[in-house]
Amino acid sequence: MALYDAVLWLHITAVVVAFGALFAYPVFLAVNARFPLAQRGAFHHAQIAFSKRVTGPAIGVVLLAGIYLATDAELWDQGWVGTSFLLLLVIAGLGATVLRKGEEGLVASAEGGDEAAYDRALATVRTWTFVTIALIVITIFLMTAKPF
Repeated sequence: MALYDAVLWLHITAVVVAFGALFAYPVFLAVNARFPLAQRGAFHHAQIAFSKRVTGPAIGVVLLAGIYLATDAELWDQGWVGTSFLLLLVIAGLGATVLRKGEEGLVASAEGGDEAAYDRALATVRTWTFVTIALIVITIFLMTAKPF
């Protein structure tokens, strides 16, 4: 096995680790919203912890492995590489800002007993979760189909 193949495996595995759970969030959010408001915060604490301890570091591995792969194969002049690189930065930025702020709002409103604020924060988190998922799917398409 060549080093390139090992790094490619690491890159793909890190993508699954970093983003796999996000695809389940719409279901998790819907189920969690059925619980009494006072019980909902625990799930959102777990979301935030997972993002900080798993997603963030895994995105770092995705980035570093991707840089190695593009450099080793001399692919930096390919449009799909640059676009995918930019999309990864946007996805990471959304997770670290909009989604994190929304999840913190869910925690605060659940623990504060403010159902209206929780509903507003939940709508925002759902929207940005779907946007982020769409960007991930687009990036995966670019990385596999290499359309340009």
